[in-house]
Amino acid sequence: LSQEAILTMARKRYSHPATTTTTATTATTATTTTATTTENNNENELFPMKGKVAVITGAAGGIGGELCKVIHSLGGMVVALDRNGDGLDELVQKCLMSSMEKDEEEGIRKRTSSSGRDRIDTMVVNQEDFNSISNVANIIQTKYPKIDVLVNNAGLSYPQDGTAVPGDARMISAQGKDLAFTVNYLSHFLLTEKLLDCLSNHDNDNDGGRIVHITSTFHWKVDGSDLLIDNDDADGNVDVDPIAYQSDAKMQSPKHVQRSYANTKLAQIWHSRSIQKFASTKSKKYKRVSSVCACPTWAATGIAGESGRDFLSKYAFPVENCGPGVTSAINAILRTDEELGDALNNGMSFVANSKIVEFLLGDRWLASDLITNKLKWRDSLTDMLAGVLLIGQRITHDDFIIQRTSPESFNDEEKRDQFYQWSMRAVEEWI
Repeated sequence: LSQEAILTMARKRYSHPATTTTTATTATTATTTTATTTENNNENELFPMKGKVAVITGAAGGIGGELCKVIHSLGGMVVALDRNGDGLDELVQKCLMSSMEKDEEEGIRKRTSSSGRDRIDTMVVNQEDFNSISNVANIIQTKYPKIDVLVNNAGLSYPQDGTAVPGDARMISAQGKDLAFTVNYLSHFLLTEKLLDCLSNHDNDNDGGRIVHITSTFHWKVDGSDLLIDNDDADGNVDVDPIAYQSDAKMQSPKHVQRSYANTKLAQIWHSRSIQKFASTKSKKYKRVSSVCACPTWAATGIAGESGRDFLSKYAFPVENCGPGVTSAINAILRTDEELGDALNNGMSFVANSKIVEFLLGDRWLASDLITNKLKWRDSLTDMLAGVLLIGQRITHDDFIIQRTSPESFNDEEKRDQFYQWSMRAVEEWI
């Protein structure tokens, strides 16, 4: 995406009314008023997110870091969260350097570093620990009573080379549960719930905050069965956690490691499609808050750890300089509700950046009963198709696509409701 295209989107979504003042009675006053109005209008055109606040997790690098730079360049206030304090310090410098640059090709003036440092606030947080998430959310609530964008981006995946062994202490969160499920999904559920007041603290019903979940096409790998709540298991236990959240190998699926990432991405989609329904039962003002999911497909990030970083940097979509790997997230943040359409709230789609998925899964055959339950080929076929996606995503790339998600992501509202209610109970101690 070019800077001009991003500016155009931001101006459309965050249009500023022209600055007006009372009619001047003298020539001098009239001249001053005109100059002030012109200056303010020019600034709003150049920095359409002026006065807007965006909270972004996983902000020290990858997609999160690039989004911070984009929003900062648009004049927005960036609240950057990450466990990597040194990475956050580097992010600040990148934002300030970007502020000082002048884009000669497009003729867009940038802010100077002196006017940009006060628009980026970094906070170290540990996404695997609900105590850390809750404490940081409390700070954000106090400092930023009105939030315009929340990007739930932080995430990890387990290595698929056999080194990730179920029950390994490195795969267990601070609360003793599955690490990936906690970091990718439940920590963001907690953060979202804690910040709903700030996201809804807007002047009118048509001007609420937006929640953006960075999810994945890989959610097609799972059918949602690992997310189901066993309200009464064989041992008489009530409200047993989903097996995707379990850290005890005896209670996990035999394919826990292989399905872990996909389960967390489906969980994010279920969450996004349930927020407005359940939040509005607590307060009518929460109806102002919208939610949308975005898929970067294969992107050159650190999601696969250091072992996978080199591979992704060579073959996946780049994210630096608003590359294809970050376009879906930028669109999810800056497009209007009308443009997002079926991807918004309780829709059946998400924002994507490659049409190859439509070619591969156009008739939804991968989610059929034959493939999923009778032949049990869904896992292996998804892995194979992921490789095809990596090869074909570049030739089918498009800057803005609204793409249908798996049938399990939208078909059964009752399951989504139960999952949302369980998620609330799981984190209520920290809310």
